[in-house]
Amino acid sequence: MRRDRPRVTMRWRHASLGALASVALAACSSGGSAPPTSPYVEATPRPPAGLEARLRSLGSAVTGKVRVIDRNDGVSVLVSLANLPYGEYRIAFNAVPNCSSPNGFSAGPAWAPAGAARGARDIGPALHSNPEGNSEASFFVRGVHTTGPDGLAGRSVVVYLGGQVTDAVPDVPNNRAACGIFEAASTFGF
Repeated sequence: MRRDRPRVTMRWRHASLGALASVALAACSSGGSAPPTSPYVEATPRPPAGLEARLRSLGSAVTGKVRVIDRNDGVSVLVSLANLPYGEYRIAFNAVPNCSSPNGFSAGPAWAPAGAARGARDIGPALHSNPEGNSEASFFVRGVHTTGPDGLAGRSVVVYLGGQVTDAVPDVPNNRAACGIFEAASTFGF
């Protein structure tokens, strides 16, 4: 075995480490260069993840959330509710973004754009709660979007107890159990 071989290897290692250190220092000291890119950092922000309405009760204990996500020719509607009485209920989009009245009258009438596949009173299917008073559902509504003239931005959503979407009458109890106003949804992230 030759005695000078380890010395050559050691010299090579020291030279390589020195070159790497020089490159690292040069990269750190270069002012005005572009920030490093990473496949995990997006160059442009994502578009909003649809709209979301946090539901507040209207003289009931019903709470939850309704989220709508634009899909080519309509929206996907995701519903998550708690504290529902056992039975049937309906979801309807309403014309006015106001949930201040105790009976839901301030949300205005049920709304659907002219191009919607269904009318304002039957925009969503009849849904059911489980015996524990919870319900999660999803459905698709053709002809409705999140923004624009056929959009839900600037509108509200109301949960109606029973199978009928009815007109609200001021100052008397109605079958409206919860109301929420659509706002930009937060994107899901880690």
